Amino acid sequence: NLSKAALAKQSGISEVYLHQIFAGRRNPSRNRLLCLCYGLGASLDETQELLKLCGAAQLYSKNRRDAIIIYGIVRDITLFEINDKLFSEDEETLF
Repeated sequence: NLSKAALAKQSGISEVYLHQIFAGRRNPSRNRLLCLCYGLGASLDETQELLKLCGAAQLYSKNRRDAIIIYGIVRDITLFEINDKLFSEDEETLF
């Protein structure tokens, strides 16, 4: 029950780029996949499965950046709040 426009807004991805992903014309980076998972409200298991299916590295809790992202997913923290946390911890943001 989520429109592509709403998903684009919630994931911080442009609608054009999102349409290109769904049409198979773009292969999103790991960061973009994580943004999509946040936008979809995916669980940690669902996020790990999507990353695996797309050939991207799964989240690894012993990696500081990944641990912050995992924390955000498990606690239902918004993508924008996680980006702020990553930035404040001098880690690469998702977008």
